[in-house]
Amino acid sequence: MNSEKNMLMFAPGWFQEIATTSEEDEKRDLLCYLSDTHKALHGVRARWFTMEDSIEYLRQAADDMQQEMLDEIEWERKQAHERMLEANKHAAAVRRAKKALPKTFKPFANLMEII
Repeated sequence: MNSEKNMLMFAPGWFQEIATTSEEDEKRDLLCYLSDTHKALHGVRARWFTMEDSIEYLRQAADDMQQEMLDEIEWERKQAHERMLEANKHAAAVRRAKKALPKTFKPFANLMEII
């Protein structure tokens, strides 16, 4: 984490400010970020990070978790796009199926030839 970087994304469009005034404040903010973001991604809190961990370790873990969040956002965006394409295909098929038949349509005209 760079010295000028004090914001980390924990959900799409949501950021947490990381205080860099003291190492203790930064560790506390990083621990909150890691816990909250891990819960958002995996459904459980990351309780294995502690204040005894080095600041470098916590910074790297936070950067890695933020990258995982960005990857998850990109994957969800692709999934939403695929669902939209599938819904468009379905809507087009329904429109074709509901299209009025021509008045000259005679479905059983060649029935004897088929049988």
